[in-house]
Parts: sequence; C-alpha cells; structure tokens
Amino acid sequence: MNYPQGKDFTDLATLQLAYDRLLHQAQHQAAFLGTASHELRSPINQIISLHQLILEDLCENPAEEREFVAQANQTIQTVLKYLDLLITLSKFDIGTAQPQLQPTLLGPLLTRVQRQVEMQCVNRQCRFSLGPVDADLTVSTDAAWLEQSLVMLIEAALVEGSPHISLTVADDSTPESIALHLDTNPAANPPSVVAALSPEFRYQLSARLIPHLGATLDTLEATSDRGQYLCLQLPQSIK
Repeated sequence: MNYPQGKDFTDLATLQLAYDRLLHQAQHQAAFLGTASHELRSPINQIISLHQLILEDLCENPAEEREFVAQANQTIQTVLKYLDLLITLSKFDIGTAQPQLQPTLLGPLLTRVQRQVEMQCVNRQCRFSLGPVDADLTVSTDAAWLEQSLVMLIEAALVEGSPHISLTVADDSTPESIALHLDTNPAANPPSVVAALSPEFRYQLSARLIPHLGATLDTLEATSDRGQYLCLQLPQSIK
C-alpha cells in the first residue's frame, strides 16, 4: 500500500487512544446512568407505597395519615434534589453550564457545611468535628456546589454508621492547593437503616461533581496510626 505522506503510526496510535478513552467514558456514563436509575427507583417506590396506604384508607387514624403524607413529601424532596443535581452534572459534562468559580473564604463555607449536617449527626449518634481554619484561607471554587459535595460525602459516612467524622485542613497544603481530609471511620457492622440513597451512590455523585470545581478527590489508604480517609484537593486563591 502506498502512503503519499508517509505512514504515520503516531497519528494512528493517538486516534486509537482517543477512541479507547471515549469508549471507556461512554461505558462509565452508561454504568452511572444505570446506577442513578436504580437509586432513584427506591425512594419513588416508597412514595407510591405511602400514597397507596392513604388511598386505600389503611391508616389507623388521621394522625398516621398526616405522618405518611409528611414522609412522602420528605422523600419526594430528596428525589427532586438529586434529580436537579443529575441534570446539572449532565450540563457540566456537555459544557452547557459551568460552575461559578470564584475566590471563597474556606472557613465560613465549612461552618455552613457543619450546620447542615450537625442535626443528622446528632440523630445518628455521630460526633462531628471541624478542625481550625485560618481566617484568610481562600480557595477558588463554586461555594454552593462544594458545600453540596461535602454534605453528600458526610451523609454517606453517616449511612455507613460512622461514630466519628472529622473534617480538617491538612498540614501538607501548598501555595497552589488546599487539602481537606475527611476521616469517616465507617462502622465495622453498619446499622440496617433504610436510606433514600446508598452511600456508594452519594460518593459517586461527589466524585463526578468535584472535578468540575477544579478539585480532586482521592481515597488514601490506612496507615499504622490512621484509618482510611478522603483527601479533597482544592485550588488555592491568592488575594
């Protein structure tokens, strides 16, 4: 076979690599979509069951009926919240929407995260501790999406029965990035609590969202003096 411009194996290898990466990405997207559908099916079935009890007049009294309505309302709010997140993630993936990255004080942001999860921690008998944060420590991020990512990670740990969760700014932060360490200490035998979404799916959602914020999320293996923990690297913003 004649090659007028020469036989460029480098270009062929590059194209093959790009094809393989796109194929892997498509398979990953398909798997994630299947997981999302399965996860959202469970709370939707719960809503249907609660309404079925009400429609068939199986409530013992009006108080129980109001309780079922309240449970169904709370569950549908959870479903809508995660549907909105999935829609936003898809927009991020295809580029029709972008996170609003801007300098954000880390201390107040982490305090807001603590306030969002503290009642859940109390209800599940989990002690949550937030380490000290320098008052002028600033990161480049979309504050709303970073808060939601951290809340999802903490909620996942709560579902796993963690007795103690800590969120700290690591000592190994650099002038370019800030490292947050999330120690979740999952229980050896998690309680059999029915959650709207599994902890694995919450982790997946956070892992997909965080790269859009210019950050990275890694699981660091346990050492002799520390259990397995999550490390979130955020780009630091210099004022």
